[in-house]
Amino acid sequence: MTLIKTKLGFLVVVLLILELFFRFANIDKKFYWYDEVFTSLRISGYTQTEVLHEISSGQLVAAKDLMKYQRPNPTKNFGDTVKSLAIEEPQLPPLYFLAVKYWAKLFGDSPFSTRIFSVWMSLLAFPGMYWLCRELFRAPEVAWIAVGLLAVSPLHVLYAQEARPYSLWSALILVACASLLRAMRLQTIAFRALI
Repeated sequence: MTLIKTKLGFLVVVLLILELFFRFANIDKKFYWYDEVFTSLRISGYTQTEVLHEISSGQLVAAKDLMKYQRPNPTKNFGDTVKSLAIEEPQLPPLYFLAVKYWAKLFGDSPFSTRIFSVWMSLLAFPGMYWLCRELFRAPEVAWIAVGLLAVSPLHVLYAQEARPYSLWSALILVACASLLRAMRLQTIAFRALI
């Protein structure tokens, strides 16, 4: 039995090392695509309408002039980010964009920097997955296998390298499900009050 656990442990460690490599590999060389541009627009605090109004003067607009809409503007605050989301993309919750705006103030607003935030958020999914599987199955082996599979899941690797909220959503969903299962199992007073 310990041999199986040792082999499983070794496999999971190898998968987690691969996971770190996959998530950080070539992150600065990938094309900054359409949705990621809108992430930068949201953290800048501008709305799409403002951008179109300012650049539609009929004059030629240089790339450096457009870049001001891709970087946080010191005159625009967190409220402007929430407002731009509420007006133009109300389906997106503001937590990710506010966190990335703060991250960009601390670590820079380059595509690499905003993507690194998503990578760090994707790493939070691993303890969430482990906890969820422990709540569901009680067997640590099942939890470690699930963590290993999550580590090399192409979908999660792809989303981890994008400046979009998908990685944060994955981590929050896993933790929320594990929290619910724990509350149901323990039958705490707060949980019974909700029923």
